[in-house]
Amino acid sequence: MVVLGLVLLWVYALSGAARRDAPDLLDDPSFATAAEPVCAEARDALAELPPAQQAPSPEARATTLADANAVLATMVDDLAALAPEGDDRDARITALWLADWRTHLADRDRYVAALESGSTEPAQFTARGGRSITTTIDHFAEVNSMPSCATPLDV
Repeated sequence: MVVLGLVLLWVYALSGAARRDAPDLLDDPSFATAAEPVCAEARDALAELPPAQQAPSPEARATTLADANAVLATMVDDLAALAPEGDDRDARITALWLADWRTHLADRDRYVAALESGSTEPAQFTARGGRSITTTIDHFAEVNSMPSCATPLDV
């Protein structure tokens, strides 16, 4: 009986019947489809900036990151204009994702201010569920096929 139970458990698990969609997966992919090009354009603009990690001083790094933050803030505003409206599930989880982006941008702005004062401390990002908020932002982007909408690794 135990062996039969184990076999049935593995058949169930491997059959796909146990598969569940990620909680962040949008029911209607139209937002994700419209958002990806907006994020890709922002990524292209970020690629034109000098690498912040190679800046000769914290102040120079702050200048580059401030420029990057402006690009990202415009991206988030543009995404908000595309976001689903109403109180359905897609609208709610998209609004939460955009709120996480705004929190991340505020964290980045605080880091720029610290760099401008000469700090050499690493960036600190808001925690969500014991991990950096960037994890939740990136997961939403990943499960909805919006790779360009993940947080950049420029800090």
